[in-house]
Amino acid sequence: MQENYRKLEGMRYEFVSGSVVKESVHIACTVTFMATLDLTHFKYMSNTYVPGYLDSSTNAIKPELEGVAYHGLYNRFNSAAGNIGTVEALVRVFSSPDNYFDIWSGNGLQMRYQKPQFDTVGDQIKITGGRDYRWEDEREIKPQDVPNIHFTWALSVLKARPDDPFHEPDEIVRFGYSEEEYVEVEGRQIRKGARYLVGRDLRLGEINPKQILIAG
Repeated sequence: MQENYRKLEGMRYEFVSGSVVKESVHIACTVTFMATLDLTHFKYMSNTYVPGYLDSSTNAIKPELEGVAYHGLYNRFNSAAGNIGTVEALVRVFSSPDNYFDIWSGNGLQMRYQKPQFDTVGDQIKITGGRDYRWEDEREIKPQDVPNIHFTWALSVLKARPDDPFHEPDEIVRFGYSEEEYVEVEGRQIRKGARYLVGRDLRLGEINPKQILIAG
């Protein structure tokens, strides 16, 4: 199924702080971003694609947080359906650490995501997480070994199947802060306006806000 992505008015993603720390045989790249969501506009647009989206207990949502956290599957609204009147209520649906993977993967240079932390104030969500890196053969890793990291903030709208509501829901649309068009950044296609970090420029210590670049 072809991805249906739309830039959503009122979604923003701003770097707050970050650090690169050596932990035994791995490097921990931890970052904090402030995500903004205009819930009124999100409701309006999601209803355009899935009428009554937030009112159905079997519909679902999945956050896309590349570079910060990896959500394993999706979350149905269940008892929250019909009661999502704030950004905090929406975030509660998907913010449990149990939803997120933190296992090593890959060959050669291995990576694992950190479990994220969500703190909501009004229409803003402070999200802290990141990635850890190590060499599979346990040789010493340096900050410059870390690949480029791209930062995604998007919400996938998933619709339950009316004839089989407990079947895996279908992704109808994905809303995010970056543009819909792609641009090339060092050999990879990423969305224009997306934040990213150049790995070879990393050093131990605090991440300088100037190191968080914008594609395009």
